[in-house]
Amino acid sequence: MIDIEGILQSTQAIVHGHFKLESGFHTDTRIQLVKALQYTWYAKQIGEEMALKLHRFAPDCIVSPMTNGIIVGYEVARRLDIPFIFVERDDNLSMSFGHGLNPAIFRNLVIVEGVLESGQSVKEVIKALKRYDSEAMAIATVIKEIEKDKMEGLPIISLTKITPNLYAPDECPLCKNGVPLQS
Repeated sequence: MIDIEGILQSTQAIVHGHFKLESGFHTDTRIQLVKALQYTWYAKQIGEEMALKLHRFAPDCIVSPMTNGIIVGYEVARRLDIPFIFVERDDNLSMSFGHGLNPAIFRNLVIVEGVLESGQSVKEVIKALKRYDSEAMAIATVIKEIEKDKMEGLPIISLTKITPNLYAPDECPLCKNGVPLQS
């Protein structure tokens, strides 16, 4: 078993400050997984660990959102020796399959994400799959920040859980103390 939190610490992927999440909430902690994934040996180790956890689902394809889960998803698929597909934002800013990728040809899809914050990107992947009359059997993530064990009825498998402080914008103590938002 690999030490995800140790990898995050050593690569300075855990950043403290004042951030606004996609969900609109504010937080004092941000996980920048890409800082760890830039090191190919860590990406490989993370992919291997996640593949071991997903083996029981017998996936025949991994699907990830662009950009958050694409590196991890690819590494998991490579380790399982199965196809990898991804969704990306189209001209209407909706998540869709481009490049002729078709999830309907697979039966045991697993969605792989890097960091599961609000779950919005995973929900968009599920919506994109439904447009092809396709569905996933599970969601896997390196880091789970939410309390849920299921999303849209699908089990969530994670390598570690990190729960940052979340604040509604009108109740954010960082805003009240004048700490500027960081990008």
